[in-house]
Amino acid sequence: MPWRNSLPFRISLVFLLTTLLIESVLFMLLYHTLLGERVVEEIDRLESRAESHASVLAMSFDKETISHVATMESETDTKVAIVAPNHELLDTSNRFPDVLSTFIRDASDQATFDQTVVLETDWENKPYLAVRTPIDSMDEATRYGYVYMFLPTEIIHGISHRLQLRFLYITAIALIVTALTFLLLSRLISNPIQQLRRATENVLTRPDELTLPTSRVDEIGELARSIESMSRELSRLKTERNQFLSNLAHEIKTPLTYLQGYAEIASKPQTPAALKDQSIQTILEESQALTELVENAFQLAQLDENTFTLHQDEIILSDLCDDLTRVLTSMFRVTPIVFESRLSISSAAALRIDHNRIIQVFRALGHNAIVHSEASHVTLDGVLKKDTITFTLQDDGKGIPEADLPHIFERLYRVEKSRSRRTGGSGLGLAIAQQIIQYHEGSLDVASNRSGTIFTITLPLLTK
Repeated sequence: MPWRNSLPFRISLVFLLTTLLIESVLFMLLYHTLLGERVVEEIDRLESRAESHASVLAMSFDKETISHVATMESETDTKVAIVAPNHELLDTSNRFPDVLSTFIRDASDQATFDQTVVLETDWENKPYLAVRTPIDSMDEATRYGYVYMFLPTEIIHGISHRLQLRFLYITAIALIVTALTFLLLSRLISNPIQQLRRATENVLTRPDELTLPTSRVDEIGELARSIESMSRELSRLKTERNQFLSNLAHEIKTPLTYLQGYAEIASKPQTPAALKDQSIQTILEESQALTELVENAFQLAQLDENTFTLHQDEIILSDLCDDLTRVLTSMFRVTPIVFESRLSISSAAALRIDHNRIIQVFRALGHNAIVHSEASHVTLDGVLKKDTITFTLQDDGKGIPEADLPHIFERLYRVEKSRSRRTGGSGLGLAIAQQIIQYHEGSLDVASNRSGTIFTITLPLLTK
């Protein structure tokens, strides 16, 4: 996988861009705020110094005082110029640039003011900040001249340069932190994800070798536990599928063997008529068994794919009870088993069910009792509750072994391991019955011991 497509790289890139964006905005705000405040402070300082010098000169405007003021400013970063009212230079601080002399001559053309005036504030494009203060006598009747104060803007540029350097340092730190974040994320996120990816590649082929970081208590751990659970479920489904296909192949092979064998017998000219008729009858029975097996397998496939359709209608409960009694009585009439229906529900309650599918469920349970239970007596009861109706089909047969009881609703599962055709059934009836009841939002349960077996079906009533 290209590093540019890795999750840690993308997160680190977002982190870096976000950090740089925040830094840029903050830098611009701080840059202009700090520099603006520094320019104002320097101008205020120039004004203050200019007014201070003007006050001293106002008390004693002579050559000695003028020279003293010029000498004082020679030791500082600022420049000073003292001019007469006609803007003739009287004295300046040492190393006074010619450009400032030109600036004073140009300023002389401006209107005169009786207060301190800021003449230059453009620190970005001009070499000096400039302030002018008038020198008036103590009674303000006479103007002796003006004091010009200048500050080199290179000081402000130096501050700007230092701020820019600090921004570059912070940017470099952000890049280093991003690199460390990338490495950390690679360790904390990318490595577990890569481990999960490699593990899921083998989830179908080698689920038993799955090793995931399930001990983690974060989202990665939750994902690992979910994948591990999915792997176990897939492994179970794969085993069940293989077992089902194996059992189904066995179930189909048995009637096909009978069909082929008896077809060969019936096709021989020397076969006696009685044996030929018996062979044809057996072929017919096995064909019916094979058709039933295929139909049941098709129904299970529909149930698995959620394409199994129910044609549900509103059925009066008493009518359903009558139909169940009639169908089961007809089934047990041709057997030595005594069937007794104790359904005596005359309520006007109704259910919304697929009538034919519910009858199919009770037929499967009745067939199970006839073929497997070895019972002498079977009863059908019903208990009406507030929102449900519970049917119980109970026999007094040999019961289902405790070890087999949890598996009787599994597909193609038989308590008789011999899989003899004489035992009847395909091993799919109960599996289909349970899923039909679940489609009706009901439940099908079983309890069994040596005294017999009880199947319990609960269906919801139609609420009005």
